[in-house]
Amino acid sequence: MIPAPLPDNERERQRALDELNILDTIEEPAYDDLTFLAAQICQTPIALVSLIDRERQWFKAHHGLAQREGPRELAFCAHAILNDDLLIVPDARKDARFHDNPAVTGAPYVKFYAGAPLILRDNIRVGTLCVIDDHARDLTEAQRQALAALARQVVSQMELRLRLQQLAQLDQAKDEFISMVSHELRTPLTSINGALALLKSQSVGALTDQAAGLVDIAQRNGERLLHIVNDILDLAKLEAGKLSLHLAPVDLAALLRQAIELNQPYCAKCKVVAKLRRTDDQAPLWVLADAQRLLQVMSNLISNAAKFSYPNDTVLVTLGREGDRARVGVTDHGPGIPPEKQQELFTKFRQLHDRQNTKLPGTGLGLTICKLIVELHQGNIGCDSVPGTETTFYFTLPLHAG
Repeated sequence: MIPAPLPDNERERQRALDELNILDTIEEPAYDDLTFLAAQICQTPIALVSLIDRERQWFKAHHGLAQREGPRELAFCAHAILNDDLLIVPDARKDARFHDNPAVTGAPYVKFYAGAPLILRDNIRVGTLCVIDDHARDLTEAQRQALAALARQVVSQMELRLRLQQLAQLDQAKDEFISMVSHELRTPLTSINGALALLKSQSVGALTDQAAGLVDIAQRNGERLLHIVNDILDLAKLEAGKLSLHLAPVDLAALLRQAIELNQPYCAKCKVVAKLRRTDDQAPLWVLADAQRLLQVMSNLISNAAKFSYPNDTVLVTLGREGDRARVGVTDHGPGIPPEKQQELFTKFRQLHDRQNTKLPGTGLGLTICKLIVELHQGNIGCDSVPGTETTFYFTLPLHAG
């Protein structure tokens, strides 16, 4: 018996295998299915996904063989990872490398072996997809090609595994970043804005006109920065499924009136007014919702409509009933949205330049947040726009008994 030498890139090979974090994991159907197909196509009783560790070979999938691992020095696969091509051993009894191997002279009585290397990036071979028989034989050319193709599918599963692990690490890093933003940015921003508000009120002393103007600029930008931070935090929680809703029966008409009242100062800055119009029989429409989150949605929609309205126009908030759902709409009469750009509306960080203005800038997150909040309420959101005439953002919610 001749043990296989170590590959020239053994250190890098072992590092890549460790990064997969696959050794000693539970069985998975994706790998089991590939060994089953390999055995069927090559007509062998045994097929394995074999990974060569430092001192052992370990089987991620083991069709037709009960054991899960064995010594590396006895592994046929340790020879197979030395080259890119299939290793074919028609009769192990006649091969100096294997003739007295315990796996040949005893169970499972390996006589025939064919192994396709599992080749990762940078030509790193971590193991094989192999087939084994207890009598001497060979593979047809079609079987060889099929075995190599199945080995590439095993590699694809491993690369997917690695990618998922990287995504999990990124998700953890994102959570840590969000936590940092929450504590290290939002808290001091709130304090800064509070101090600026005191200065602006002149409760700590009179300001010159120039100083008052500078404080006003600082306060507006501080509030905008805090708004951006809050939007990023909300979006991160929504996308991670970590935003909790405090559901209770909500009278939509009352909530819409409250939203309009809260946003009137913003509308005034944009030189527009917001009004509510019912499109049904005026009966109360109740939904099961988180009132504060719905107010957040309405504030986004009303402020967007105000920004894109012409001076002295009206932002129309409508409420009506459609079957077993309530429908809320917010309409402006600004430039509108071209049809080819409407599909981009709910993409995060996307601001449609055709609708940009010089009134008050946004973050590009508001509509994405609206969509996620509405969908958390089992609702739907959309937009109808006729460029040059009007644009309506609307959402529907299931009605509740109240």
